[in-house]
Amino acid sequence: MTLSLAEQLLLIATHDVKGSILMAGSTAVPYGLAGALLLELSMKQRLLWHEKRIVVADRKPTGEPLLDEAMEMIATAPKEKDAKYWVSRFPRKIKKLDRRVYESLVERGILTHVEKHFLWVIPYQRYPERDPQPERLVREKLYDVIRGQIMPNERLLALLSLVHACGLLNEVVPKGERREAKKAVKAMLAGEKVGKAVKDVVDEINAAVMAAVIASTAASTAAST
Repeated sequence: MTLSLAEQLLLIATHDVKGSILMAGSTAVPYGLAGALLLELSMKQRLLWHEKRIVVADRKPTGEPLLDEAMEMIATAPKEKDAKYWVSRFPRKIKKLDRRVYESLVERGILTHVEKHFLWVIPYQRYPERDPQPERLVREKLYDVIRGQIMPNERLLALLSLVHACGLLNEVVPKGERREAKKAVKAMLAGEKVGKAVKDVVDEINAAVMAAVIASTAASTAAST
């Protein structure tokens, strides 16, 4: 079973029993999912970077609705925009982005969909884990990459960058190893273990996700004071 980057990221970011986004990733995950769409499209050779602006190189549908919707949005934009723009825009313009990724995981039998009600009236959705194996395999691969047990391919490097940008490394690494793990990940993302073209794309999107998270956090803080 091959999971998309968005699906893998959301599995890591979701509480297995409660079925909701973990507090650590609550602000960042929507932007991480947006970054995952850009990375998937890039690895499918649908996007090109033109002086940091993203353009559609091949408009042929991928067959995956979320990716095709994101690609069409980029293709029909009046002006070329950078990764930072799209990472901020996708969560607002792609309707129910996180819920659609959740529904994909439900269809695969990995999660279960449960509707609950706040004050017995207002419905809200939860997605507790049904099959723990796919997430366990993802976590194990990331952990092995961080420890240097396996060499990361472009997909693992991309996922690791998203997990790092969303502040979710603690969900992958045991408590006593987290400080060293963060150093290892930063060194890895700064290195050349994967081709430069892939690394450049990962760097751009990683920076865009982190910038969006910082901006969103700052706005929330200002609103609460």
